Amino acid sequence: MVNRANIVLVDHDGWQLRYAHWAGCRMLDALLAGPEMAARYIGAQQTSDFWTDELWADGGLLLDLTEHRLLFFGEELMTTMNERRAMFEVLALLWPGYTVSWAYGATAEIAAYVGAQASLRDTPSEPDLTLADDTASLHHLVTVIDRVGRVRAWPLWWGSSAAWLGPDLLDALPGPGEPALELGVVPESGVYVNVPNRTLGGWMTRPVPGLLRWLPQLWAGWRTEFWEDRYEEQLRRCGAQISAPEVDIDSGLTEARSWLRKRVFQSDEDGLAGQVAHLAELLSDANLPIPQISPAVVAGQGSRPTAQEWARFEDACAAVRAGGRAA
Repeated sequence: MVNRANIVLVDHDGWQLRYAHWAGCRMLDALLAGPEMAARYIGAQQTSDFWTDELWADGGLLLDLTEHRLLFFGEELMTTMNERRAMFEVLALLWPGYTVSWAYGATAEIAAYVGAQASLRDTPSEPDLTLADDTASLHHLVTVIDRVGRVRAWPLWWGSSAAWLGPDLLDALPGPGEPALELGVVPESGVYVNVPNRTLGGWMTRPVPGLLRWLPQLWAGWRTEFWEDRYEEQLRRCGAQISAPEVDIDSGLTEARSWLRKRVFQSDEDGLAGQVAHLAELLSDANLPIPQISPAVVAGQGSRPTAQEWARFEDACAAVRAGGRAA
């Protein structure tokens, strides 16, 4: 399964677009040691003259060396709130003088930054409103304040946003909802509907291409608010009836560091090129035709951090932990 990403470098000569075939869900690999490594990583990617459709782009990165801006989306570690908040604190130390931002508008936001035209979705999504099995795993939280001021909550399967349905959501939710809910983990996204105030609020941690652009149309006549990744705002507006665990920065640091080390220092055999070669060998042994693999598919996966760069990342993790911000 590919994970496509559009990658943009802006310098004094203008901007250039590059494409990464497998980086879309692992953008932290490029960012974990600061601007120098990120520029080198971008330089290793394939040059491109077209933007991947926002529905097929799993990630994106823009590095502006002139305005000192870093804008990105697409990273599986940033879906869980402990790791997400921990890594943003680490990035703040590794990128001094830079504005580091999550591109909640995904590909459209990155393209708009450089004034480019990208292929954008022209129809709304159709979200799945299936109830989650439990709230100890990632889920999408919908809460509604009904006409008489009662709170109801629905933990749903994660992966999309119930906000795509517009006000029809109120009649489509499964069952009566829960009047009180103690969540096992912080959700990956949420939607808050206040019927008396005709207000729709939402937040997210992962790309939902096109949603922010469509919300005013989908919820015409309603006030729409976007809270970035601030799940706390949804809980605050629901009162004490809906609660979630406190973010644990210490746990997030430990988990993210472990996953990143495993990911960026995997052996050649475990890496993409090694997996492709192994697949070709299996097909050959089975006397099956071997498809032609474009060099662009396995090339430009990015450079690994040097020992000094990895040490810089670990030092930043240690500084965040020692700074008293770990739970």
